[in-house]
Amino acid sequence: MIARRKSRQIQLGTLKVGGDAPITVQSMTKTDTRDVEATLLQIWALEAAGCDIIRCAVPVREAAEKLGEIKRQIRIPLVADIHFNYKLALIALEQGVDGLRLNPGNIGGKRFVEEVVASARDKKIPIRIGVNAGSLEKDLLERHGGPSAEGMIESALRHIRILEDCNYTEMKISLKASDPRMMIEAYRGLAGKVDYPLHLGVTEAGTPGVGTIKSAVGLGALLSEGIGDTIRVSLSADPVEEVRVGIDILKALGLRKGGLTFVACPSCGRADVDLVKLAKEVEDEFKGLNEEIHIAVMGCLPPGEMVVTRDGPKPIETVVESDEVLTHAGRYGKVLWTTSHTWNGDVVEIHPTGFAPFRVTANHPVWAFPRPRTTKAGRERSPRIATVLGGDTAPRWVPAGELTPGWVVASPVPQHKEDRATIVADGLGEIPIDDDFMTLAGYYLAEGTLSGKNRKPYQQFFYFHERQTAYVDRLSGILRGLGLSVDVRYRRHTAEVVTHSLALGRLLESEFRHGADRKRLPPWMESLPHDKQRALIRALWEGDGYTGCVRGYTRATYCTSSHRLGIQVHQILLRLGVAAFLHHRDQRGRKRNWVVSVTSRQALARLGDILGVPLVAGERSDTGQVALDDSALYVGVRAVKRLPYEGAVYNLEVEGDHSFVTPGAALHNCEVNGPGEARAADIGVAGGKGIGLIFKNGEVIRKVPEAEIVQAMREEVERFLAERRAATAGVAS
Repeated sequence: MIARRKSRQIQLGTLKVGGDAPITVQSMTKTDTRDVEATLLQIWALEAAGCDIIRCAVPVREAAEKLGEIKRQIRIPLVADIHFNYKLALIALEQGVDGLRLNPGNIGGKRFVEEVVASARDKKIPIRIGVNAGSLEKDLLERHGGPSAEGMIESALRHIRILEDCNYTEMKISLKASDPRMMIEAYRGLAGKVDYPLHLGVTEAGTPGVGTIKSAVGLGALLSEGIGDTIRVSLSADPVEEVRVGIDILKALGLRKGGLTFVACPSCGRADVDLVKLAKEVEDEFKGLNEEIHIAVMGCLPPGEMVVTRDGPKPIETVVESDEVLTHAGRYGKVLWTTSHTWNGDVVEIHPTGFAPFRVTANHPVWAFPRPRTTKAGRERSPRIATVLGGDTAPRWVPAGELTPGWVVASPVPQHKEDRATIVADGLGEIPIDDDFMTLAGYYLAEGTLSGKNRKPYQQFFYFHERQTAYVDRLSGILRGLGLSVDVRYRRHTAEVVTHSLALGRLLESEFRHGADRKRLPPWMESLPHDKQRALIRALWEGDGYTGCVRGYTRATYCTSSHRLGIQVHQILLRLGVAAFLHHRDQRGRKRNWVVSVTSRQALARLGDILGVPLVAGERSDTGQVALDDSALYVGVRAVKRLPYEGAVYNLEVEGDHSFVTPGAALHNCEVNGPGEARAADIGVAGGKGIGLIFKNGEVIRKVPEAEIVQAMREEVERFLAERRAATAGVAS
């Protein structure tokens, strides 16, 4: 057994380095750090390969400013590689990195070092001093006649003293050279002079063939003597290969064992079986196993897929911790953390009736249920959704890969209800939240704009058709009721209502925003009682709504260029019992328009009652592709496609309900009912409803109660390893 050199221990994120902590394997990205997507893809691949710590080059300010975005989407500690510019180190620290790699003697002077150290100390961030034989200080090169182990040691001690003089000891040291003998001699010499943890590496080792040999010689010699707390193999190759070689070097010396590999979204199985707890139990069961075993469960969304959040729709890759997302229970839940990994295979594109398509990995659970199909006159038909719901049918979590056209997907009706009596505006006092205020809000969202110098909204304009005199009179009366003067102008078939009030302008801008594509409702307005929301919907429709007949169908639509407002109007209609669709309309040279549409007989009748306009469904029959109850909207699936995809996919761990919503459908944030990547494991497990399915090479071989999963895994792992050893022995003979 190798006796480790005694070194002090530092904390790098959640990882301990030095002391009795396991020796870790590091790598460095070879992408431009400013390219966040490319950098993340490389880090995720490294995570999957077993990398413990990742370092990113930070040559310019733009790269430093991307580190926070990268940090939020990875699971391993992130180290910023800084050369010469102390300001980049400060930015990196503000971005939340877990460590710095810099040489304090090369960043501009004592004052700058102290500034970096003060920030690092405040954030409890360690610094790695990185000495390289190829870039030693000129005086050391002259004194020692070129690069040498003695010069490297002297350089390291010089930098160490600078930090120690700042009363800072949270550091680790590296002394790298492309010559393994020089590198070995340098580390041996420094190991007896300081007790800081040492990061080992042969720099510029070369191509995988030569580089692997040089790294194995240099790292292996030191590690076998107990020197070294963390390592990096430098190769002119994919950094994943660096990690593989590093792990193999440690394994060859008995310093790293194989065993269980568990790849999963953090939330896997939370609904029915706690697979996170299960993974820990399995990991404990196999602690002494020096073989590779893989358990994996995962389901995610590609980038660009929209998630409904408290702040409006967001692409899933932009959702961050503490964001609040709508869940299938109709409430907003906090995102506890996000997760990402690389995907190479098909994704499923599901197109719900009346909504834009969305894409998920095949094992990602969708809230859905099937409808029976019959054939009539040579055509397949499905019963009305409302008819199916009238029986014992209810939505359940189903892997997306099981859905076919005719299935029904469900999305929630928001459940939170809270009244608000007044709103206070500087200069206007306390304003009642009544029909007048809701009408003013609706007219502004649909027809209003603001104007003024120096970005102060002194003037407010509302535009109506010249024949909409009732709306003009109503708005004028509301504004005068607030004590404001009103001017009505008629030009080009348009009635323009104008008022001048900085107080009103600031109120409208703060609550509803300015600009057609940025307007939205304040969150409190989404949960008001139904009678107040009815007044809002009526005003919105009077401004930007349409009711009429299109190709034999009566149709009511509301259009807006604000995606967020479109979703909010759609959700309010659901709360009011109006089944509605939400899709977009694109026209060349114009902004995308979001269209909330109502087409079913029952929904049109309810909307007509709200608008005070009789809406007759028309001559054509209702297709029954939509239904609504108090908890959810149900729409039929029009099409399902399989599309090839290679790249990043994302998932969210959401507090409480463990689900999130994309317009038109609800998605679970864990793999519950499907095997997911357990099929890809040597021995895998998928859990749900108190049972576990044990997989071997992609096939279900056992179904056991939840309490027996660990024992069953143990039995199947031992059987699998015995078979593999026998096969290996047979080949060898």
